[in-house]
Parts: sequence; structure tokens; C-alpha cells
Amino acid sequence: MDPLALLDLHAGDPRPLIVDGKKAHSRDDILRRAAGVARRLEDRCRQKGKAIIALDSGPEFVAALAGCWLAGFEPVLLDPLVKNELERAVEMAGAVAVLWSGRQSCEGPVARLAVGDERAEPPGASPRISSDEPVVYLFTSGSTGEPTLVPKTRANLTVETTFLRGLLGAPSRVVTLVQWCHIYGFIHGLLLPASLKGVCDLSPGISPLAALKRAFSGGADLVVSVPAVLHAMVRHMEAGGFGAISSSCRFVTAGAALPEETRVKFEQLSGCRLVDIYGSTEAGGIAYREDSGPWLLEPHVEARISSDDMIEVRSGSVSLPGPEGFYRVGDRGRLAGRSLELLGRADDVVKIGGRRTSLSEVERSVIGCPKVAVAAIVVRQIRGQPRLVAYVQPEKGAALTPDDVKSHVRQTLADHKVPHVVRFVDYLPLSAGGKVDRRWLRELEQKD
Repeated sequence: MDPLALLDLHAGDPRPLIVDGKKAHSRDDILRRAAGVARRLEDRCRQKGKAIIALDSGPEFVAALAGCWLAGFEPVLLDPLVKNELERAVEMAGAVAVLWSGRQSCEGPVARLAVGDERAEPPGASPRISSDEPVVYLFTSGSTGEPTLVPKTRANLTVETTFLRGLLGAPSRVVTLVQWCHIYGFIHGLLLPASLKGVCDLSPGISPLAALKRAFSGGADLVVSVPAVLHAMVRHMEAGGFGAISSSCRFVTAGAALPEETRVKFEQLSGCRLVDIYGSTEAGGIAYREDSGPWLLEPHVEARISSDDMIEVRSGSVSLPGPEGFYRVGDRGRLAGRSLELLGRADDVVKIGGRRTSLSEVERSVIGCPKVAVAAIVVRQIRGQPRLVAYVQPEKGAALTPDDVKSHVRQTLADHKVPHVVRFVDYLPLSAGGKVDRRWLRELEQKD
């Protein structure tokens, strides 16, 4: 399965490729938009190179992506919501162009092209891109260090989409609640359905309630989501009001740890199959699970555990392999045959009161507290001692106290894992991959 079948578009093809809200965009229209982008890139740029795509609109994003390929430019995907990172991204990537949603093009050393409705006559043949050539670049989230620019080759993406086709079947309509600039949303929500001639429904930023209604009434057979949204969906389903739900719709989640309580309740209330994917931007998909059991390594993945309990993987989807072709993921784990047990990130374990404490374990417990929408756990020095601080975004209109949160955590975890401080905030922003934006959190801590 070739993920770049996205370029296998033909003039005059009326079949829909993208649904953006209630409007459908045909393959013919997207192809002509892509040709328009390609022509403008060639006219404005003195040389070919990397072009940053900072767009959240489905048709504009795909037109920019395919336009880069048609013109021989290398697309770099950037979260359009992180506007203050654009200049830094341009410098890191050495970009020669920026494709964005600005109302007009801007002059300067880096061409800034507003992607709109301009169309052109498409070329007669698709571009030739070899299997080992990077076809897209993505930034890591930067949650554990400085952001890194990660290349993905045609071969990397082919390995992933082929596996997903076997795991998830052939979805004809995919609702994506994750930005396509994130590797997870890009592969699951765009390349997979596009390569199967399906319809891509890009819906990032819509409410969990709207997502549920769209998934269960709009004919979707796959929903690409993240744990924070699934958690909110559970709360809506517990409140009722959806009636019968078709179990033929599948959900896939990745990007962050899914609390077990959320998984169990979601499957009980929806009757839908929920598939959890574990991986990273650099390594691609590593393992998956469909129940509460251990993670199963994807068929193309070879894994080993280092002497310090770190997970190392080698596969055709790894972008930046290390010695012997293995990539060190940054998570600790145990292997038993093809089963993988995740033990948390190496930098996730801290000493609280002299005892080892996993921040992600505490975070999952806090998120499992009734009336909590999103949460994040940090370590702060209080009176010279490391203490756990929970930043909590309550559900809209919910009455919640610090004692409510602490009592819930105390029911499932040891006393030293109960947050010392619980601070409520109106909003905890999520990255494109569904994780709490750690850079924003650090700024909040500094203000405190």
C-alpha cells in the first residue's frame, strides 16, 4: 500500500476526498488547488527546499501538501495554533517558504504564501519520489526537550499504513480529531483513508459532544482521537442523550497514556472497538492493544530492553536509527516474547519523600476523578522539598475542590503520590498530539 496514493488524483474525478464541516471537496478540486500551490511556489521561490505548512483547514492543508510534492519542495508540518513558534521553525528547518492562512502573501527572504482558492491545470503525471527519500518532515512535541525536525520517508509511511490497513480494516470515512501536522493524525486520519480511496473528515478543535454526534450519525467508521477527548466523551455518554450507538464505528487513540478506567467505561457505554497505539514521531508505531492486556509489538517491529530498562526498537518506520539500527525510545519497559509492558518515561520517575513516583501514573489517577476534564502533574520545590502539584481543568460548570481530587487519588494510589497542591485553571492547552502543552505549563509555573 503506497501512502502517497494521495497523489493518485485525476482531473474530473468527482469523488469526495475531504469533508471540512458540512462541505465536501472532490479529488478533482483538491488536485487543481494543489497545482495552484505548486505554480505559486515555483514563481515565488528562487530555489527549491523545505516549505513549512501551518494550516488547520482540511482542503487547504492537503492542497499545500500535494502542491509541495508536485513542485519538488519538501513539506514541513507545523501546528498552526502555535503561531509564536513559526519564525523559530523557519530557522530550524532552513525553510524557503511558508504556506499559511494569512490573507495575503508577504515579501521577504522567506516566501510566505497565503493558501486560498487559487487553482491551476494539473500536470499529466505524478512526481517521482523514491522509497528512501523524505516526503514530509514533522516536529516533535518538545515535551521532553528541544523540538527536533524528524524526516519521514516514503518507505517509513508505507510500513505504517500497511500495518494499519490490516489492523483497522478499510475505513471509508474517517473523522479526525487530531491535527494532521501530528504524525498520528497525519497517518491515521489522512494517509490511511486517502490511500484506500476513502473520505477524510478533519475536525480538530470540535467539542467531544459534537465529535460523538458526528461519529455516530455521520456515517463514520473510524474516529481518530486522543485520551483527553475520550475521557470527555465518557462523561457525555454517562449523561445520556445519544440513544443507540452503532458498534461498527471504531475508535483509535494515541499520543498519550489512556487511563484504564476511561478505556473500560468507553467500551461499556459505546459498545465500540477501541484500539490504543503506542509510538513516537521518530520511531513510528511500536505496539498496540485492544483490551486491558499487555501491549503487542507491531509485526514489523523488533524490540529489546537495554541494561537500564530502556525500550529500543528497530523497524522500517524508524526515522532516526542509532547503533545497529535501533532507536532508543525514552520509555522504560519489559518484554515477554512479543508482549511489551510500559513502565513510564525515564524522566517521568521522581523521588517524593524518598520513594519513586511516576508522574504519568498520578496524572492518570487525577484525570480519572469525576468532573476533571484535563490534568497535568509537575514537581515543584516547596519549603525545600520536592512536591507534586496538579494543574486541573474541571469540566464546564463543574463544582470541584482540591479535597475531591486528593481523595480520589488516595483511593487508588499510595499517600506519597497524592498531589500536595491542586490548582484549578480555566484551560490547559493540548498539543497537536493530544498532550498537555508542557511549554505553556512551564510558563504558568514561572508566573506562580
